[in-house]
Amino acid sequence: MDSLYLKMLPVFFVVSGLVKAVPVTVGWALGRTRLAERFRVYRRSLAPGQLRSEARAAVGVVLCDALLITAFRAAFERQIAPFSLGASLLTFAWMFVGFEVWFYVSHRLLHTRALYRFHAQHHVAQVTDPLTSLSFSMVERLVLMGGGFGLVILAMQVMPVTQVGIMAYILTNYALNVFGHGNTEWLPERFVASPAGRLFFTPTFHALHHARYQGHYGLFTPILDRWLGTAFDDYAEVHGLARRGLGLERIGERVRSAKQPASLVPTPTSTTGTA
Repeated sequence: MDSLYLKMLPVFFVVSGLVKAVPVTVGWALGRTRLAERFRVYRRSLAPGQLRSEARAAVGVVLCDALLITAFRAAFERQIAPFSLGASLLTFAWMFVGFEVWFYVSHRLLHTRALYRFHAQHHVAQVTDPLTSLSFSMVERLVLMGGGFGLVILAMQVMPVTQVGIMAYILTNYALNVFGHGNTEWLPERFVASPAGRLFFTPTFHALHHARYQGHYGLFTPILDRWLGTAFDDYAEVHGLARRGLGLERIGERVRSAKQPASLVPTPTSTTGTA
């Protein structure tokens, strides 16, 4: 096992780096276009030192992932089922739904006073950028990866789990993470109120979490936030402003929601980190 681990580690280090670097690079290039500048959710500059801090964290994430993935593959390689389309689709669906639940619960716990220090690295970004998608403390990364591995191991007990299904989810996860952290609203104004928008997130959805800290804890869907009362009432309005080229300029700014009478709309304030 030790020999196998050492042989696999360099391979997974390179793979771990590439599957993260490609979407971040594409997201960064798209984010520098004039069209992206037009659709900014927050029309503010990044914080001083933000990119440097995120880059350091990203290197640690790549290494951490390589170590954990190598150990997982060395231990569970034989339990991976051969490819079939049905098993791969089922694996992907299980991972997508299961990780949404794991992420919401763990993310909300990491915003408690006792645990926020392990999540603070990710909130170096009040205004996000593609590199924010890789900015985590080692403790938080272990929590996220542990949830993913746990879902795979649990699924192996009751159904065939394929490598294609796992990799399809991992690639989807990385691509959507970069998309969600781009601070650019690419989706049309009508999306949020559509059936698809009730199921899936937008860049505005996650940009509001980074600016406001408390709320919008979901990963790629707003469903759990709606069900559990952690969705922002002005989400659709902020999304619409971004699409009209009128992104927010103040971090604590709230927009009057159709659900709120004017007297209940909070006065814009500057938001500082909360534990």
